[in-house]
Formats: sequence, structure tokens, C-alpha cells
Amino acid sequence: MKTWIQGGYLINPKTKTEGYYDVVLEDGVIADIRLPGELSEEKSASFEILDATGLTLVPGFIDLHVHLREPGFEHKETIYTGTRACAKGGYTTVACMPNTKPALDTPEHIRALKAIIERDAVIEVLPVGAITFGLAGEKLTDHKALFESGAVALSDDGKTTMSEIFMAAALKHAREYGRFVTTHSEDHRISGQYKDSVYPLHAETDIVERDIRLCEAVDGILHVGHVSGAETLDAIRKAKSKGISVTCEATPHHFALDDTMVNVMDPQAKVNPPIRSEAHRQAVVKAILDGTVDIIATDHAPHDAESKQKPYSEAAYGISGIESAFSIAYTTLVLKNQLPMMRLVEMMTSKPASIAKINSVGSIEIGKKANLTLLDLAAQITVEPDQFISKGKNTPFRGRTFQGEVVMTLYGGEIVYKRSDN
Repeated sequence: MKTWIQGGYLINPKTKTEGYYDVVLEDGVIADIRLPGELSEEKSASFEILDATGLTLVPGFIDLHVHLREPGFEHKETIYTGTRACAKGGYTTVACMPNTKPALDTPEHIRALKAIIERDAVIEVLPVGAITFGLAGEKLTDHKALFESGAVALSDDGKTTMSEIFMAAALKHAREYGRFVTTHSEDHRISGQYKDSVYPLHAETDIVERDIRLCEAVDGILHVGHVSGAETLDAIRKAKSKGISVTCEATPHHFALDDTMVNVMDPQAKVNPPIRSEAHRQAVVKAILDGTVDIIATDHAPHDAESKQKPYSEAAYGISGIESAFSIAYTTLVLKNQLPMMRLVEMMTSKPASIAKINSVGSIEIGKKANLTLLDLAAQITVEPDQFISKGKNTPFRGRTFQGEVVMTLYGGEIVYKRSDN
């Protein structure tokens, strides 16, 4: 049976296509794209009709920075719960970070995770391999073996690789496989002095400047995670102007919140890097508008309640952000700051696909995988963590209202999330 998506307004940045189109899905791929009325009604009996009237049809979202916690921290999240939360957020492909237990630091560990993904996931999950064993920064992993076992990138995630020799090696090895190194940029020698307060931006900027220098030296491919302020963005902007292969991401909590909107000392607002001043928030928005920021990523980091119900210095870092990301981005960037909708969709679909070199997704084209998201741009949502699919209910957005809602997510032509009619 074919599926005929009728009446939707299609936005596809990869081909710069925008307008009303009917889309036909068959055997998990996009089989046809036609203007309304071009598919004859007499053939409709052979189709399952999906009425998208009043909705916007975009490629399935792609997030290059999520934490799905399994193995080792299943009380916080699992592949089963996490991928269903991603689907509710409109995501059909995500890259999961290696800070699991055991870490994703050997081919065996990656293969074991892929077996769980095959069993429990409802969307595509791409493992990120560790730069060093146990993310400890003491001994390099076998980067080539990690790539050959299926790693999409390398990272030591929240434990920044402080050794320049190790970081240069990771960048060099990733380039050999056409892959990237994604970084959490934090000088722990500085940030470690701020257990009871927000650490300064230069702890981030200093590492980003170092990694840009190393990237240029070895002709690497660098992707900077969750940029949080002006000086870091200036360094990335300068690197791009020099032709260095560097991209970066921004998260909804860094472009939608500042330290006057939330109490950054509240454990629910404790994220890493921290939520900063309004001037830095505006700098992130400006960098999105001028193209310095390449993609939107969530840094989805679910935690059990106990991990957040502690004094600030002891509480865990992180936000459960995958289910509310689109609504926050659409409201903050498109409605409030006039970012073109085409550009927002690009930042959540074709651009991350390009960075990760996953060519079968990120675009609505004949022959591409039928990963699609339907949006209701008129709908309003209130962030209610108790209704999250994710095990993690930790978010500083609780009770806030945003516009734009994911109505349906299709992965390989199959519905993996549908908004409740209740």
C-alpha cells in the first residue's frame, strides 16, 4: 500500500522547494512528489490517504547532540524511551553521545549499543565514539576501528579533551574518514573554580580557539557544540572567514533564555555551558541570523528527579529538551526574530545531514528515505514536563507557552508519533 500525503505545505531546504505538494511514499522511501491535482483521483483507491491540510510538511528533524543514557544510566533514559521522545519532537535521526557506562570507546561497545538500537529504537540513532578511553583523557581509543564499527563522529563530550596531542590526533583521524570531531568546549581548570556559580565564558572560548588552531594545523573537521556566548562566536566567525572547516550549533535554551528569565542557580536551569546574560543570548540569536551558527541541536540530557533535587553545586547538568525544541525555536527565531522558516528547517534537517554526511535523509526528494515531520504552525503548546515521553522531566521551560507543534512524525514511511486528538 502506498501512502499519499495530501494538502500539506512543503518546505524542503535542500532543493529550495516551498509550496503545496502531494507526496507519495512507498516501501519506506519517497516515491513521487506532485503538484496538487496531478495524481489522478481514480488511482486513489490504491493509496492510504494522509490528510495534511493546514499543516506544514518538512524533512524529519536531525539532532547531532543527544544523550540517550543507555547503557549504564537506564534510570535516566533508555533507547526505547529516548527515541520515542525524539519522535514526539519531530526527530527521525539523532547522534548519541558516548558518556554511557561503559563509554562508547571500543568497537564492541558500539556494536552492543547498535544491537539495543536495532531492538528498541523507533528512529535512526548514530553512535558517537569516544576520543579517549572512558572519556578520561589519558589514552587514545582506536579511532579508525570506532569509525569502521559505525561511529558517526568522535567526542569526549562533557569531559573536554585537554591534551592538544590527543585532540589533534582525533581531528586528523576523523578527516581520514570524512568525519568530524564534535566538542564540549570547557577548560576544566577554570570551570572547576566555580562550583557554586556560573563559570565565565572564556573557559569556553579559550578551548574553542585552541581547537580551531589545531583543526587548521591538521586540516581537520571541527564541530563546536552548544555555543553559549559572544566571544566564542566571534572566534568561530573568524575561523570560517579563513576557510577553516569548522561548524557549530546552538541550543534552544541558549537562544531562548537568559539569566533574567530564569534563576540560573536553580538546579532545573543548571546546564553546561550555562545560560548566560541577555547580551550573550542576543549574540547567539545574531549568529543564527547571520549564518555563523550552522545547526540547532538540543543537547537533550534527561535526568532522574533526584539528580536535580539537590543544591546547585551537587545537582546534575542538563535539560530534557528534545520534545519542546521545535516549538521554542519556531517561536523565538521565526516569530520573534524573523528568521526565515526555510532557514530554520535547514538548520534542523539538511545542514546537520550535510555535516554528518548522511545522504539518504534530510531532504524530501524522490528516492530519499521517507522520514518526514508534519507541523501545525498555528497551534500553541505549554511545556508540561509531566507529559514528556522522556524519563527526564528536567527543564527550565516548565509552564512556558510557545507556538508551533509537531503533529506527526514518519520514519521510513511509518508513523512513529501522532499528536493526540484529546
